[in-house]
Amino acid sequence: MSTKNKIYLSLSVLTLFFTLFVILASSAPNGILTTSLPFQWIIIFVMVFLLLIFNVAEIIINKDDWNKFYWLGVVLNVATILFVIRYFKIELY
Repeated sequence: MSTKNKIYLSLSVLTLFFTLFVILASSAPNGILTTSLPFQWIIIFVMVFLLLIFNVAEIIINKDDWNKFYWLGVVLNVATILFVIRYFKIELY
């Protein structure tokens, strides 16, 4: 079970790099989610939110242990969410 934390962390890093690649390679105008989304954005949304839920669940389940890999995964997922919010110009107020 010690490799699960490394898998979650590597998936979080991969999702962050994939998000940055899609943002930089995108030529479509960005704005609020009014049009249909390309396939890569749907994959990013699913991966980010599932990884965030899995990392937080592992932190809650293993509260006796210091889970720095899970916490780093949560930080990377939150950073990815912030990049997506900024790209789509979603206002949170």
